[in-house]
Amino acid sequence: MEGYVRNVVPECAMTVGAELVVMGVVTRGVPGFIIGNTAEDILNQIDYSVLAINPAGFVSPITLDRYDINS
Repeated sequence: MEGYVRNVVPECAMTVGAELVVMGVVTRGVPGFIIGNTAEDILNQIDYSVLAINPAGFVSPITLDRYDINS
């Protein structure tokens, strides 16, 4: 299949009768977001289980010391 990932992944999952979709996810630009826009678009289109994996070396922009959890 060819096309935009946000369109092809849901179509392919439906075509093969997937029960699980595995996606690599990367956040770009906006600290605090867990997954990127493309992954979110795909999640909104499918009813399958999803395993989202960050690439090797990924460092989350979210740290517990940024937030006062006692408030």
